[in-house]
Amino acid sequence: MDEPRSLPIDGLTVTRIAIDDSLTLFCRAGDGRAAEIRIDGRFSLRAADGATSEGCVEDNPSSAGPALNLILGLIRAARIDEGGGAVIDFADGTSLAADAEEHFVSWEVSTSAGFHAVCLADRDVVVKDVV
Repeated sequence: MDEPRSLPIDGLTVTRIAIDDSLTLFCRAGDGRAAEIRIDGRFSLRAADGATSEGCVEDNPSSAGPALNLILGLIRAARIDEGGGAVIDFADGTSLAADAEEHFVSWEVSTSAGFHAVCLADRDVVVKDVV
């Protein structure tokens, strides 16, 4: 990724979280918009009070514990950073960052409007915009 890019998920609320071989956040808005945020690799979470945690559910499913506090969290802004990672900022000051990985899919964001972004192996980010 050459430069940061916005992800069109601002204004959505995390309604459900699934933990299996990845961490998946299911998000909705009152206007019917929806999105899924799937993190397959490493992630870090900075809570509004400054507490930080890191995890990777594939290696340690319980490392997602602090992320459960994101339920009912309102997404203020989200972006793809210069290194291919995804950064999601919440209205309460919490921030979730998914690292770009070298050897496998790291993260993926898809919306009900047809937007799709995925960070493939070697930090290669592919974005399909809504047309």
